[in-house]
Amino acid sequence: MTTKLCTFHDLNAIGIIRSFVSQSGAFFGATDKEMHQLEVMAEEASAFIIEALYPDKDKLFEIEAEVIDGGLCFYFHSKGIPVDEKNLPIYDTKNPESSIDGLPFFLLESLSDAMEFKNGGKDGWVLLFEKRFVNFKPLQKVNSISKEILNECAKERLKFSIATPSDAYDIVKLTYLTYRYSYAKGVFYYRKELENAIRDGRIIIFIAKNHADEVVVCSAYLRSSTSDMIAESGMLMSRPEYRKNSALLMITRKQTKFLGNNEYGLFISYATLVTSHTKSQRLVQHYGYFSTALYLSVHPKADFIDIDLQNDERESLLYALRVRCELDFVTVFVPKIHLEITTKLLEQFDNISLSTKELEPSEDVSKFRVDKNTVDSVATITFEVLAKDYLQQLKYQLKELESDTIITTFLKIPANKELPSDFEKSLSKLGLFYSGVVMKTKDEWELLYTRLIAQRFDFDSVKLDDVLAIELKEYMYKRFKEVEA
Repeated sequence: MTTKLCTFHDLNAIGIIRSFVSQSGAFFGATDKEMHQLEVMAEEASAFIIEALYPDKDKLFEIEAEVIDGGLCFYFHSKGIPVDEKNLPIYDTKNPESSIDGLPFFLLESLSDAMEFKNGGKDGWVLLFEKRFVNFKPLQKVNSISKEILNECAKERLKFSIATPSDAYDIVKLTYLTYRYSYAKGVFYYRKELENAIRDGRIIIFIAKNHADEVVVCSAYLRSSTSDMIAESGMLMSRPEYRKNSALLMITRKQTKFLGNNEYGLFISYATLVTSHTKSQRLVQHYGYFSTALYLSVHPKADFIDIDLQNDERESLLYALRVRCELDFVTVFVPKIHLEITTKLLEQFDNISLSTKELEPSEDVSKFRVDKNTVDSVATITFEVLAKDYLQQLKYQLKELESDTIITTFLKIPANKELPSDFEKSLSKLGLFYSGVVMKTKDEWELLYTRLIAQRFDFDSVKLDDVLAIELKEYMYKRFKEVEA
């Protein structure tokens, strides 16, 4: 755990640095004597870097304080000239005037418990020193929710309703209290935007309020951009103290029964389920959802408050569907190599036939859009029309996305028309591998492909519960190894 100061490469800023270092020590229990020692060390370290190493004045001077066992370790980062640590001046106490250049290091070594320079390569150098305190006070992890409060909240009878625009700010607060600022759907952090989405019916949110009339549990439908009758289901949130309340299960039941409601016109829902744990997957299976696609490495894992998850890997999402209306008969075109797995994915639809028939495009110019999220390093290329130039366009877009530091790219291809004869071979050469099928509208499907760049993706980190989903993952891993070979 660290705290950081960014200031200027200027001798006049040493007072700021001295205060930061000494007050950081005071926070962790440093005595007056130890604080004075920290002030001396801060002055000597910062003055040496500013005066002797000629750092870039346009760059900020960074100083970090890291908690260690019994004290703090301070890091003074230098982007100046390289340090010749083997030939640093040595201070001679018997001849102080002739060895005055070595006094800063003498003071640092004598007052600290450890001191050294570290070479950070392109990141420059770091002068670090450790200081342990006689009365060190470690940070205390305080559990703000007592067992009594947890028991009370678990038993409390909550009031259920569908959210109105006036509930938007409560839902924004609930999002923060559930995820802090790590939730993937940004609309849940902006009150005005969420108000408008609720008012327009683009988001239908089921809420539970406590005795203080606060929204403490919610779940939602988020309408698809491709069809008003299709919505993403999920967004289940709860304040930490209410996670043992039966409202979590009750609100998902109410949401599930709501599908097919003619007043709102929702008849098809899909869920994108995290694969870092399988509890939500089992829940939607119970409600009649079935998996048809898998999105790998979509974004960093969400930071659930008071839930300890390993966040080293990026989150992957399982796509699952639930349909509460009659679908017209349609033909879905797939490359022959994927016919068997796609048949299994869509076997619950009696009105879908699969075809491997191929046909060269008749149109000259493809129509597509590119949606990218540079924060999460993910992008989606969606083709509306696959024309003669599709491969040329695809190569160019993939190259552009890679230059934008996109490491995961999804490709969606319309499956309602025949595919070119070289389609699968061409995509494999570009590092794209088949990942299932997704519903676009009531009568249209899309093939999903994935490209993973500049990352070591661990397929074993994808935790799945459904047998068919597991088979799809294994199939994707086989295809991934082929495109990587």
